[in-house]
Amino acid sequence: MHHSDPKIDCFNHIYKLYWKELYYFTLKKVKDHALAEDLLHDVFLKLLKSDDLDNRLDTIKGYLYTALRNRITDHYRKNKRQLDLEQNIPTWYSQHDNKVLEVTIKRELDDFLELQVNRLPDQMRRVVQLNSKEGFSTPEIAQKLLISDKTVRNQLSLANQKLRSAIEKFLR
Repeated sequence: MHHSDPKIDCFNHIYKLYWKELYYFTLKKVKDHALAEDLLHDVFLKLLKSDDLDNRLDTIKGYLYTALRNRITDHYRKNKRQLDLEQNIPTWYSQHDNKVLEVTIKRELDDFLELQVNRLPDQMRRVVQLNSKEGFSTPEIAQKLLISDKTVRNQLSLANQKLRSAIEKFLR
């Protein structure tokens, strides 16, 4: 003799009563037959696993529509995140590659500039280093090296010309 489970009977009744209506509702939202079925099955499975199926009977239609809307929203939210991720990966890589390239070029240029500064005559090199690396002003450099402000300005101007010329050759 076969005994039926009242919960399963109740579920089967609800399933038969609402499946078609909910299926068309879902299909209008997602416009994909297989996806509509998957989402609807998720909702019905959740209902079947629910412990308070009996307590929901008077509001079952509202419950099913709400659960389905939430499931559809979750699906789109998840897909949007996936799509955003897929669309942003090339951007991230190109930004990352550009940043690596930028850092590499800056490092090479800094190394090149340091080499060029080291090739300057002693006093000119000292003036440039005090100005650019240590941040001293023209009068402070003049006082420190016991030379005139005008000499410091001339040394900086000449150094800038030499460095600019070297950079232009380097970039060609």
